Amino acid sequence: MKIERKQIIIDEIKHWKINKLLPETYCDFLLALYTGGKQEEPVKKKKRSALIMPYLILLLLPLSLFIYFTEMNPPMQIGLLTVFVLSVLPALNKSRRQGMFFYYMGVLFLLLLLLSLTGISFAPLPKGPSSAIAIIIHSFIWILFAIRFKMRTFFIAGSAGILLSAASFLF
Repeated sequence: MKIERKQIIIDEIKHWKINKLLPETYCDFLLALYTGGKQEEPVKKKKRSALIMPYLILLLLPLSLFIYFTEMNPPMQIGLLTVFVLSVLPALNKSRRQGMFFYYMGVLFLLLLLLSLTGISFAPLPKGPSSAIAIIIHSFIWILFAIRFKMRTFFIAGSAGILLSAASFLF
């Protein structure tokens, strides 16, 4: 049998083993048969947690907005938003070498903005100016991040935040 044909069959058996289409012992037997008994690297299963993580973190944004706009005690809101921020940090740390880093940073920035706005609403400060100042500070952080990593979307969002917050002082 040609080598290419054997490799196709071996890849297909590995696929069966990963997706549990055949019992593992059958797959091991077929792999040993087609590889001539050579020990190959073990077939690694794809981690489902790595596939689910971006979707779970994406769900944090609507959930945090729900928490922000409900009539809940501010300390409870701050506690839940802090838990959300802390849950994004491990995913952010793992994604440094992958393409999801900027996605997780965007979610983290938005959660931190909501957390600071919730903290301001709890503090005995004037709500309007202090919220606008917090948004301006966050927007500057977004712009610095955009300059550091050359991300145009963060730069545009930060610039829009500064402009809109500065306009809120005028009106």
